[in-house]
Amino acid sequence: MKTVSIGKWLGYIFRAAGILGLLTFALYTQAAGDINAQCQRCHSDSDIHAVTPDKSGAKLLITDESYQDSVHAKVPCVACHQSVNGNAGFEALPHVQTTVASNSCESCHGLIQHKITDAYKKSVHATKIDQGKFTCESCHDAHTMQAGIITQPTAQQITASNAMCTDCHTRPTVYKTLSGGKKVTEQDLTHQSLPNPPLHLSSLRCIDCHASSQDTTLHNIAPAKESLTCKQCHSEESLLIQRQNFTPVEQNLAGSLLNQGLFDDKALQDKLNALGGIPAEKQIQWVKGTLFTNSYMIGANGDIRWDKTIITLTGGLFLLLFGHGLIRLVTASKRRSLTAAMSWHKTYLYTLPVRVWHWLNALCFILLLVSGVGMHFAQGELATWVDLHNFVGIALCIIWLMFILINLLGNGHHYIIRISGLLGRIYRQTRYYLYGIFTGAEHPEHPTANNKFNPLQQLGYVAVMYLVVPLLIVTGLLMLYSDYTPATLFGLPGKLVVAYTHYGLAAISLLFLLVHLYLCTTGDSLSALFKGMVDGYHRYKSKGDKH
Repeated sequence: MKTVSIGKWLGYIFRAAGILGLLTFALYTQAAGDINAQCQRCHSDSDIHAVTPDKSGAKLLITDESYQDSVHAKVPCVACHQSVNGNAGFEALPHVQTTVASNSCESCHGLIQHKITDAYKKSVHATKIDQGKFTCESCHDAHTMQAGIITQPTAQQITASNAMCTDCHTRPTVYKTLSGGKKVTEQDLTHQSLPNPPLHLSSLRCIDCHASSQDTTLHNIAPAKESLTCKQCHSEESLLIQRQNFTPVEQNLAGSLLNQGLFDDKALQDKLNALGGIPAEKQIQWVKGTLFTNSYMIGANGDIRWDKTIITLTGGLFLLLFGHGLIRLVTASKRRSLTAAMSWHKTYLYTLPVRVWHWLNALCFILLLVSGVGMHFAQGELATWVDLHNFVGIALCIIWLMFILINLLGNGHHYIIRISGLLGRIYRQTRYYLYGIFTGAEHPEHPTANNKFNPLQQLGYVAVMYLVVPLLIVTGLLMLYSDYTPATLFGLPGKLVVAYTHYGLAAISLLFLLVHLYLCTTGDSLSALFKGMVDGYHRYKSKGDKH
């Protein structure tokens, strides 16, 4: 006789138990649907308002659509609602119910989702409000609530989530009762302390800032004074990004394995694009495990490769300028001996409007670069940097228009590049900066009332003032008023294109400023060119009488 091992018997038992469990669950959900359908015959009918006093009927109306989409759609109504013993049950109108501990939210969620109940018990709602006045139902409607989206809430879900908070925090009587006598007006519901409050309030849930930073369930609501700081989100280790970590669906990964030599890229692109979703040709940007396809959060989702490249270029340029200056210092005595017999001369070149524009423009450049670095690397008070950056950015718009007006009124001819002989002039000026300046050679070109700039200065100023600055202004305004940013630019996500263009132009401005400041020391004395931009007189040494 063939015997069956204990292991096989256990296998049969587990399989039978599994099948029995599936059948039980199927029967349970079917039964729940049948039982709930009986309740919904009345509760989905808008006429239910007619049999309830005042506005209490609003809570009794549960549409079929909202109920079927809720997380409790498969749970029998009687699992939570029970009638008082000895009465007519749910046939009596209005129903007479009894509340028992076994029917509370915590009776289920305290077991299978105990992290949520544990977090709630630590929240300001549980610790500051008198017991019994605030419950789960104060925020959540068990009949219509949908699965919580901790990671990537939609605009509709953000609005719905915030409505739960404002429902109490904007009603004077309710708020006064729950808060122990405080007035609604004592709250800063407009959040004016935030940079760009409308953008924050439309993009974030209240709980994103007001839940404890250690709480992954977003149920441990902290006191207002303990809400998250700007840096906790706007930084490389952004808490918001950590909370938004998620596993992307396959269509969002389209193209991530292209250009790896693994496939026939063209054939794969055609297949992926035919499925819809994000085009395979688009670059996918990963930030701390989160997929950002068209967003830019200051201080949080920059690209470290860009940062390293720009820091390297800036450091390299600084070393080159330092080396150039060191050679000038070593050869200074020789140059002084060549100019000892020369006298100082002055020519009035820089009018008052030009000087005022120049210093205002320089101040804006410096403040924008400093505040931009503070924002990008989330240093210090981020809100202060943002406010300063926005204010100075708007000021730069006005100052640039001032520059255009001054040029239209007569200063513009200095920016007109003479093509004839340009290459030769560029060669002579470059040779002077790289060699002649050390030997005391004569300047190839001297500033005059008709032409203040040498060819290298002219090319640099034209590029910066007529190309870089306008693009900085346009991209800055698009970042400030992001609703006007196109969804796509050059086939790429618009906001990212604008943000990185702005960042790149800012880096160019920084490099230009370093070169400009250094070249200002290359006059016939270290301070000669700086003095000229103070009083308008260009100072230089030359043979002849002093004047």
